[in-house]
Amino acid sequence: MSKGICLISVPKSGTMFLSRYLERLIGEPVIFGLEDQTESSLLADIEDGWHPEIHAVLDTRSPDLETMSKRFAQMLSRNRRADSSGDRMRIFSDHGYSNFLQFLINPSTSQIQNPYDIVEWALERNLAPVFLYRDIRAVANSLVHFLASKKSFLVDVRSIEEAATLVTRLHAPVLAEQIQTWRRLKDDPNVLSVSYEELIADPESWIQSICKHGNISCHTDGLAEAPDNYRSWTFRGSKASWKDTFTVEQQVLLNSLLPVVAPLA
Repeated sequence: MSKGICLISVPKSGTMFLSRYLERLIGEPVIFGLEDQTESSLLADIEDGWHPEIHAVLDTRSPDLETMSKRFAQMLSRNRRADSSGDRMRIFSDHGYSNFLQFLINPSTSQIQNPYDIVEWALERNLAPVFLYRDIRAVANSLVHFLASKKSFLVDVRSIEEAATLVTRLHAPVLAEQIQTWRRLKDDPNVLSVSYEELIADPESWIQSICKHGNISCHTDGLAEAPDNYRSWTFRGSKASWKDTFTVEQQVLLNSLLPVVAPLA
């Protein structure tokens, strides 16, 4: 029987909200990253450097690859001690890429990890796989404001417009492919697929479902009605509508990434 959760979440899809709440339930910090990675291994993965279009608009304050690898390795090493005890309730959280740092600076569909491999990894550790996803247009919108926020130690573009161009051309197609790939497992009894939009519309019911899936004691008393009521260490993006962020041409491209697109305000 499962003793925790392996949360795979599309970037900018409510990872921090869900992680923070689950931390409160089990009394243990979430472990970010399925596997610990050293600074040198991370650096080796990104040795090809920046995508030319991303490098062309970098701010002069952007850190070098060595600095980024060091900081990312430090983040991955947090709370890793919790993985040493088989009796401890555990929650692992990951974005489902071979190297998320690489995805940000030089995105490619080849960086998407095989969902079946991740599910096998989770089940071997008695962890229940949960996939958290979100409307690709909302993901793209949030990622644009994150990259342009001047608070990221990863990519520091100069404006919302430049970030929108990069995300639409480079990141969004990869993110959409990741969602499509994982959605093929929607009928797999081992995997609980959770829509961000449904999660925030009815957090109590979905938290209960997630807890049941991971064999976690669930107490939803006092659960906030929206993720924004939970403190997070990640940057919270602008409330701007995706239609205010992207040009008409970019909106057409984003709409084309999903075969069926639900209305989004």
